[in-house]
Amino acid sequence: MSLAVQDVDLAALRRRVDELESRAAVEQVMVAYMAAADRPADKGEHIAALFTEDGAWESVGPHGNPGWRAVGRPALVTKFDRNVDRMPFAAHFLTNGSVQLDPADPDRATGTWMYFQACTYRGAQALWIAGSYANDFRRVEGTWLIAHLRVHNFFTTPFDRGWVEVEHMETP
Repeated sequence: MSLAVQDVDLAALRRRVDELESRAAVEQVMVAYMAAADRPADKGEHIAALFTEDGAWESVGPHGNPGWRAVGRPALVTKFDRNVDRMPFAAHFLTNGSVQLDPADPDRATGTWMYFQACTYRGAQALWIAGSYANDFRRVEGTWLIAHLRVHNFFTTPFDRGWVEVEHMETP
């Protein structure tokens, strides 16, 4: 038995395809964010391009750094260009992603991920950092961008001492 073209709900099919493509695009924005954060130079420009014009980056939780909040692309460029000297080497690993599309607005989504990072702090100290992301996304002119990124650090610890001995060290 073949399915007649008139029996296909094209609007429903378009919605399903858009949902699949939107989830994949949001995942790719986070992959691009991690790649940009690991760049040896020009981090700010590459990261800011992944945010909406009014996009916000925020460090939350008990090990958060509220003073590091950045809103808008110019502030994001400044914030992340500062990280070039602060953390000259970083390797981010992103996992356990979940993307939820807003049923009321097809141009909005949220997503959560876990991350693990190996990095060099101030060129002299190897660190482990781990945490999670809880982000808002918005599609602008057909492109999915980060509207509000919230990073929640679980630990920032020296490589040689581990998170049991040093749960969190400040990294100004």
